[in-house]
Amino acid sequence: MRLLVLCFMCLVSVLIKAPHAVAKGTVSSPPKVLVTIKPIHSLVAGIMEGVGEPELLMEADSSAHTHHLKPSEASKLHKAQVIIWVGPIYEAALKKSLDAVKNSVQLITVTGLKGVHLLPSRAFHRAVDGGCVVDLHSCHNSHADQEDHHEIPGKDGHLWLAAPNAKIIVKAIAQELAQLDQRNAPRYLANSQKIIKKLNELHADLVSEMKSAKGAKYLTFHDFTQYFDIAYGTQCIGAVRINPEVEPSAADLQVVRHQAKEGARAIFSEPQFDTKSVRTIAEDTGLNYAQLDALGFGLDKGPNLYFEMMRRLAYEMRKAFTEEECILPLVCKR
Repeated sequence: MRLLVLCFMCLVSVLIKAPHAVAKGTVSSPPKVLVTIKPIHSLVAGIMEGVGEPELLMEADSSAHTHHLKPSEASKLHKAQVIIWVGPIYEAALKKSLDAVKNSVQLITVTGLKGVHLLPSRAFHRAVDGGCVVDLHSCHNSHADQEDHHEIPGKDGHLWLAAPNAKIIVKAIAQELAQLDQRNAPRYLANSQKIIKKLNELHADLVSEMKSAKGAKYLTFHDFTQYFDIAYGTQCIGAVRINPEVEPSAADLQVVRHQAKEGARAIFSEPQFDTKSVRTIAEDTGLNYAQLDALGFGLDKGPNLYFEMMRRLAYEMRKAFTEEECILPLVCKR
């Protein structure tokens, strides 16, 4: 009996100390929504149009893989009622901060939404010394034996970089918000249908835009374009930086130079990274160089950003495949 009483007192103590989760239907109408990155924020802004405006956590000038929250950003987490993020496979640096608030907010993880299909992280094959072809994730040399940072288990979190995936995200988030804020549920669902129609049009346009680049091979600074490749027919055959949290070694750069001889027509970087190594490889190998952006860098946040970003990405990629010469470091010569 005394043991039962003791267990009950411990349980009461834990419940008193723990923050209470926000129950469905108890958020304000409209809810205070915080979205971590610009492309997803854009889709959520479209869903909430005419109801409220979601807040953006991070600008697109740094990588979400390694982003460390500023005090002002951390404050946003504590003021939000609903937080929408991609998930730990993409925003690993945010996991600890979100764990600290997850019991007091509704946390919506995009990679866990119903209907979302995640691709495994890509394993490139590289030609190395003597022309031997090996799998990236088992590649070893004198450096890798001591510092094996190539292995990145799990899934690819850049799932928004294909319009069909964005449709699934929009539908699922609209349903989540409709459950949390039933007063505005009809608006969320109606807005989602409008966005899905626009995404269908975007997808058709991108399929047409990328026809001339179908099958084109390229290299990137870090691998982020798998979903785009599958949707629109391009082919990334290697990346300079395998782990987004680890700088490439001299051996990594040498292997990429070998890959440049395997039919690659261009090499791409992102504005969020220091990409001197990519520009050097482009100059040494004669590959066309351009920047691709997957986060809405330089674009105004809001419902239109996702569509502008995707069209810009497709344009810059296709242009790099068709131009004979590029101006470093930003854009290809027209």
